[in-house]
Amino acid sequence: MRVETDFVTHPGWWSSTDYPVREMQRLAFLIDGRMTMLEMCHRFLSAQKTIYIASWGLSPDLPMVRGKHHRAGEDGSLEQEDLLRWLRDKGLSEADIQFWQKCDTLSVVNVLGYAVSKGVDVRVMLWDALSIPFLAGPRQVREALEAVGVHCLLDDSHMTIKHPIASLHQKAVTIDSRIAFAGGIDLMSEQDGEYDRWDTKGHIYDNLLRIRKNGKLSHGWHDMHLTFEGPAVADVESNFCQRWNDVLKRRDPGFMDLLPAAAPEDMLPPAQVEKIQMQVVRTIPRDTYSFAPDGIATILDIYQNAFARAQRSIYLENQYLWRRTYLGLETPLVSLPTEVMEQLFTSLAEALNRGVSVTMLLPDNPNVGRDFTDDGLKFLWDLAPEAVTSGKLQVYTLASSVQKEEVIYYRPIYIHAKVAIVDDQWVTIGSANLNNRGMRDDAELNVALLHPTMACGLRILLMAEHLGLTHEDTLFRVVETMGQIDPSKQLREMDASLQEEWHRLKQLVGEPEDAMALLARQAQKNLEAVRARQRLSGHIVPYIRHDLAEVYGIEVDAANGWLTHLNDGDIPFEKNNPDDTPEERAAEVPAP
Repeated sequence: MRVETDFVTHPGWWSSTDYPVREMQRLAFLIDGRMTMLEMCHRFLSAQKTIYIASWGLSPDLPMVRGKHHRAGEDGSLEQEDLLRWLRDKGLSEADIQFWQKCDTLSVVNVLGYAVSKGVDVRVMLWDALSIPFLAGPRQVREALEAVGVHCLLDDSHMTIKHPIASLHQKAVTIDSRIAFAGGIDLMSEQDGEYDRWDTKGHIYDNLLRIRKNGKLSHGWHDMHLTFEGPAVADVESNFCQRWNDVLKRRDPGFMDLLPAAAPEDMLPPAQVEKIQMQVVRTIPRDTYSFAPDGIATILDIYQNAFARAQRSIYLENQYLWRRTYLGLETPLVSLPTEVMEQLFTSLAEALNRGVSVTMLLPDNPNVGRDFTDDGLKFLWDLAPEAVTSGKLQVYTLASSVQKEEVIYYRPIYIHAKVAIVDDQWVTIGSANLNNRGMRDDAELNVALLHPTMACGLRILLMAEHLGLTHEDTLFRVVETMGQIDPSKQLREMDASLQEEWHRLKQLVGEPEDAMALLARQAQKNLEAVRARQRLSGHIVPYIRHDLAEVYGIEVDAANGWLTHLNDGDIPFEKNNPDDTPEERAAEVPAP
């Protein structure tokens, strides 16, 4: 699909109060943790000058690369030689490859420590939380990083009388001022590995690469990231430098500024490359940083603009959908509505009322506030009752299943992605949840882009994963070519079998209306499968509000949802080698 210049540059999509719209040259979507961390790992190892990481949390011992991507076979085997060839193609030196092979665990601390040993300036900025469910607290994380030469700064900027429970939630990386990552994935796990961010696109129920130290299974985890090259990298790095400098200046007024990011004009795309419009947008709460004393709310701006411009379809994946402010109690009855969220809900309802189809994916068992999401959905329902009755609003969640000894077990997949796709034209990916924290009270960073081919392609890839329409290794290979901007180049670099598979997926879910119908049928089919204690087809199931439990004939816990009630305990599982399963075979990932 050709991109119309007047459409792409239309100012109505963008925010005008922070970073400008940039013309980018290369980007790639990174869907789920395995793909994202694998890409980050080889970029960290090949870094030459700097690695800057701003994160909500970090687990130093988290393995970034697992299974056949770390070791594909015995030395000299065809599988191992293919892996080494892939690493060379990614630009790793022979010394980097030797480290890859000889390092027992490609953990965060080992990989960053290796970069430091090469002379790379590695800086990590973490939220200085009073109490969050890390296996290790932020001070222990800092000690582990500093032990290998990483500069680690704990950002306590939220600790003011106005923001006592805010968090510094950005998840952004820059490497050599040339490559950036932004999205929803932290390099971490929580609660002794129960919430492990590393997961495959197949979200296998009993994946042994995700077994916790206590022998129990981690929750499935669906998430999203983006990596890119071009002028907007300087904006991501500027955000890091602003925060880093601000914290140190507050502690030491004589502190000299960290060197600023590379100038965007030095990173313009070549003239022959099709340009893609992109904007880095942020939430910075008021009275937190001296560089933005009045705060920044450009993430809210772009959501409002996109919902207002929507004409056909809105596709959302998010961890939360809150109208009210969560204050630590699992009931919305004691919380007041948030003005900015009521505005956002109103914009979404207006889109529904003018005929726009809205599809949402939300976690069945968020760590907090499921009842707040139910409250938000009910509020939206009340604002657009006719649209809801006509089926314009669809809400789903994700689950996995497995059969063991003639018993079927079910498990929710945690939806942590923060993705929006409007009219198959516009996309935002980042750290901001759809609640007061993401839009006003926390520090967040998103990326927004306009490109019809890539927006539609991302929606197709996400739906293909959730519906189980194709093998996850095939999706890996398709995503790699979708990282190209030039649509003709995408098709040229697909082999015949991939082209055939891609055309099949486009026929199934290429049109938003067809996709919505397929999602609805499969969700209903899977609900019937649960009632009959049968395996799920793909992962898509209905999101069931607590107040509608009787309608579905399903028990729903207000805080924990309905899927966790389906099992009587932890399932038995055999300690087979997960690398023997198709889902764990090595596959390439996209690079910018």
